[in-house]
Amino acid sequence: MPEQLTSWGESWLWLGGSLLLAILWANLAWYFRQPRSSSIGEFVARITSWRFAPPLLQFLRLLYYVGLPSLALFLGQDAIIKRYLGLPDEQSSAMLKWAYDLGWAAALGVGAWVLLASGWWTYRRALHAAGKTSPIAGANASGWTFLREAAYHEIHWAFYRNAPVIFALERIAGGEYWGAWIGLAFIALEAALNPAWRKGLADPEKAPMQLTRGALAVVSSVLFVLTKDGNLLLSLLLHFGVTLGLGALVRVFPLLPPHRHEQAQAPATDL
Repeated sequence: MPEQLTSWGESWLWLGGSLLLAILWANLAWYFRQPRSSSIGEFVARITSWRFAPPLLQFLRLLYYVGLPSLALFLGQDAIIKRYLGLPDEQSSAMLKWAYDLGWAAALGVGAWVLLASGWWTYRRALHAAGKTSPIAGANASGWTFLREAAYHEIHWAFYRNAPVIFALERIAGGEYWGAWIGLAFIALEAALNPAWRKGLADPEKAPMQLTRGALAVVSSVLFVLTKDGNLLLSLLLHFGVTLGLGALVRVFPLLPPHRHEQAQAPATDL
């Protein structure tokens, strides 16, 4: 084995702590977002309308998505293996390795964009045929927002792959392969236990971007497997490029309003 692997127990503690924190936060946030007429509801409404609430939320997300893996990397007694987090080391920085990884990233990125764009286009046509229109939440975000979300999610997904890969490498052949898919299972579990995510899948505005994010988690795992130990920078660029390209597609071809003859037949008012 090319490097001394740490005991997998500590790696699982970091992964389990991250998963538990995500589940608690998601469910508490969901609970307090429900309409309430009590003093708790008034307090929550006051907090959410506070002028500094959005930047505070983004700061907390930064601590979770970037700060927690960083702590595990620097304070975790080698609980995180850099190469399995997709970070470069002396062996993985060779130009030939980068060219190989770049080729796979480009091929997967183009393929993912084509498939997802086809799905979005089919969704657009289905809404138009039904005489409906619905914006895609997040599609009109700025380039900075797409880059930030790509970084957050790719770091988070790489962090979730680390412990399963270490565990699998110590026990079975093809550990990197199986570890990547076990890590993806934990990513899916985290999403499934988030009530906002589950409800979003039934929302015509939120579902396309959520399904896109799920598809990119699969693509990220495939890139890790194909490049043997992952490449966080290329994964980030792939994620950013696909989501930015899909957002541009939506802006160029916005969802169409209902047919004109249907609009003419509709009553002018519901009153």
